[in-house]
Amino acid sequence: MRVGRIVVRLGAIGLALALASCGRGTPHATILYMKERELGGPLFPTRIIVNRHYLRIDPDTGTGNYILFDRKQRIIYSVDRNDRTILVIRSHLITLAKPARLHESVKPGKLRGRFKGHKLKSYRLYTNDHQCYYVVAAKGLLPSAVSALKAYADTLAGEQALTAANTPAGLETSCDLADNVFDAGREYAMGFPVRVLDYEQNEKILTGYKKDVPVKRSLFVLPAHYVRYSPGEVRNGD
Repeated sequence: MRVGRIVVRLGAIGLALALASCGRGTPHATILYMKERELGGPLFPTRIIVNRHYLRIDPDTGTGNYILFDRKQRIIYSVDRNDRTILVIRSHLITLAKPARLHESVKPGKLRGRFKGHKLKSYRLYTNDHQCYYVVAAKGLLPSAVSALKAYADTLAGEQALTAANTPAGLETSCDLADNVFDAGREYAMGFPVRVLDYEQNEKILTGYKKDVPVKRSLFVLPAHYVRYSPGEVRNGD
């Protein structure tokens, strides 16, 4: 399972999250239906569930693996059903020095259209004259999802910075550093990206969504008896 661009096998402990957002009634959420591809491969279905307290990402709905982001605590839990593990990523400050030359720019594209009544515009996002993203976005579309996904990217950025610090010089591209560390989540700056394609041919396409949908409480509860571990333990070989 990918968490951002970190490719790590997961680990975790049994842990249940209190569903403060749900009260005593049935919890409600916004559900986004997506299609994704990795490295130019075939499309596969994904799902994103958002409410005030949690963001749940099912990166490939056929696997049973998922990511749960506690928006209040700013903690990412990445659950692997096969390994019965949970990788726990906590928010922390970025101490990695920003390169002296890391210039970002945005160039509007020519594409225009509509999605669910929202106007679409296209953009190309560059870092040091390299195109990092092609984005088709709708301003004002799904603002709660934009906020949750941006916070998720910000939380992940601290861990990505540690990964970059331990990566041999020259292997991290300017796009990697901008997109994952120093301006994480910049693809959401123009509104919700109905389509986003990065320089590695990873693509996400929004196919539909439903608002205020009753959902099961279990969607926001981590499995009991799973083993928890941190990315630091992975790096240190523990």
